[in-house]
Amino acid sequence: MVFYKVTEMLNGAKLSSRITLPFTKEEYRLGQKYMTARKTHESSSAGDNVELLEKSPFTDKNGVKGTYTQKVFLLKKSLPRYASAILPKSALKIEEKAWNSYPNTKTIYSCPFFGEKFYLCIESIHKDGRDEEDNVFGLSKDILKKRIVDHVDIARDEIEGKDVKPEEDPRLFKSKLTGRGPLTSPNWRKEVNPAMVVYKLVTVNFNYWGFQNKVENLVQTNGLREVFLKAHRSLFCWMDEWIDLSEEQIEQFEQSTYQLMMDNNTIENKLNEDLKNMNISEKKENQQNIYSKGDFKCPNVNCQHVCNECKHMLMTTTTTTTKTVTETTTTVQSPICYRNMNPDSINVMN
Repeated sequence: MVFYKVTEMLNGAKLSSRITLPFTKEEYRLGQKYMTARKTHESSSAGDNVELLEKSPFTDKNGVKGTYTQKVFLLKKSLPRYASAILPKSALKIEEKAWNSYPNTKTIYSCPFFGEKFYLCIESIHKDGRDEEDNVFGLSKDILKKRIVDHVDIARDEIEGKDVKPEEDPRLFKSKLTGRGPLTSPNWRKEVNPAMVVYKLVTVNFNYWGFQNKVENLVQTNGLREVFLKAHRSLFCWMDEWIDLSEEQIEQFEQSTYQLMMDNNTIENKLNEDLKNMNISEKKENQQNIYSKGDFKCPNVNCQHVCNECKHMLMTTTTTTTKTVTETTTTVQSPICYRNMNPDSINVMN
């Protein structure tokens, strides 16, 4: 598995983000794993399917070992309804390939709809201390002249009003376990102890004539900056959830999150396939006939549950609620009669 060879492909616009945080590099390593798993779970719960295709060890050309992961994001709820309606399925699918050999990481995003015309690469380096290095990625002089440097302040940079969460505001949060925070001083980045800097190098290319510069600038200056800002605000304010967890507990949380995603995807795919076989996508005026008591047959022939009202077979669905690794996970199996399901609440795959 090749790691650094990908750099030779990336010649688009570059943005360098620097994020000072009140952690040690080792604390951040564990906190980032927790944050990523929880954010992934939140995205999946919001309706955007996340599928883990592969997770395996790798060794780069310098002999450094790490973990390779490949995921697929199926965007639905994150996009406006009109966009989801007019865009083909391939445009709603984002593929992620990540090589994590901490403190160095690299993640590449692509979209099958655009093929080789679009790519997004995020390289990260994490270092202890608050003193910044100007060329930590070893860029050439030509690239340095074009590079844009952006300092992300998790406490003082503003986010959109609809995304503001008081419980995730570093200016209000104070850790009960470490005593860190709130980050109220204008010069907090020069005063906190411990301290570290996250360096991120973003390379984006959208090779469509007339749109290239606009899309590249939009992704870099707005889209990704907002992602970096909100993710690290959450990381800081969730500190008491992960700061005392062991490596094994973090990995267990990751595994339970990925397992939950796979279970949810399996249930949704089964349900959608059953409903598709029932021609549930017909016009609304015909929906009532499909669910009529006399003609209805449950497609789940293997299920043993029976509805007390209509005596038809039921499908058993599993609902799992997981908030944090420190809370209890509750799983409830609930038989649902197809006859009583609201067709408007079901998202049928085309």
